[in-house]
Amino acid sequence: MATIKDIAREAGVSIGTVDRVLHDRGMVSPETKARILDVMKELDYKPNHAAQGLAIRKKKLKLGFLIPDDKDHPFYLDIKKAAMKKAEELKQYGVQVLFKVLTESTAAHFFSSFDTMLSEEEIDGVIMPGFRGLDTSSLFHTLKDRNIPFVFYNGLSEVRNCLAYVGCNYIDSGRLAAGLSALLGKEDARVCIYSEGSEGIPSHTDRIRGFKKEAADRYPDMKILDIRPISANQIDNFLSAQEMFRIFPDVNIVYVVNPADYGICEAICRADKNHQVRIITNDLVARQIPMIDQGIISATICQEPEKQGEMPLEILFRYLAYGTAPKEKMCYTNLSIHIAQNL
Repeated sequence: MATIKDIAREAGVSIGTVDRVLHDRGMVSPETKARILDVMKELDYKPNHAAQGLAIRKKKLKLGFLIPDDKDHPFYLDIKKAAMKKAEELKQYGVQVLFKVLTESTAAHFFSSFDTMLSEEEIDGVIMPGFRGLDTSSLFHTLKDRNIPFVFYNGLSEVRNCLAYVGCNYIDSGRLAAGLSALLGKEDARVCIYSEGSEGIPSHTDRIRGFKKEAADRYPDMKILDIRPISANQIDNFLSAQEMFRIFPDVNIVYVVNPADYGICEAICRADKNHQVRIITNDLVARQIPMIDQGIISATICQEPEKQGEMPLEILFRYLAYGTAPKEKMCYTNLSIHIAQNL
């Protein structure tokens, strides 16, 4: 059986160069890489997976996974399930995944949870949700000083130093919502947008930006009538919906961007005495399913939450175990549309 040493000798390169080609890391000229690959093919080289597996298990990698509490944010439930399934799979390689649930949505709690995780365990890599609008310089300096790679999911905070981002392209998500609005409400649709988000939250700002751009570029007769906040109080939401219909009697599309509680959709439906509005949402959690089935929600745009739980762990594992960086730093998930007929 051919070895790395045999390949290096036949190709006239060092063992280190062969190793870089095998694990797709470091700089190797295209000509040298092609020559090494040709020699590997000629010698019918097969990697020794047993030896690799043993070496990986000896590393005893520990990965930290920060995730918001799915009780308050049900979207994260599918991410957590996929991440836990992947963590179980990685156990055979001696990898331990430590989950840290973020029980509050404050910056102070995020930083406290991050510091606790790093102080209590010898963490080799970190996975965390993205955020904007926070002073994260100390966090990134800590990771850089300790040589800890990190991956973002669901939102991107910092591009330069992260190993990868796995998640939605929120601009494209907003563009898709504009296209759905044209299909459901015609190209001159009258749209009201409801969102729990605020400036600095990409799932809010980028989706709305994408919606506006697509409407301006492709549907110039479409009009965004208003962008309205979602309240935690359903009575307030019902009163807001009544006000919307009173001020904008021609509204026929409501785009609900990122609610924690989809009760806003029921409030809009109750206030819609003339049954004139079609509601578009994002994601697919248990609360939405009966609403879609009953026609309260006409369509929802999904973003592969399972991939956002699984892929960051795979990326960190391959990087720490084999030295293989992801081919693309921006690993966007696929967008899909769900209606009553394909739940």
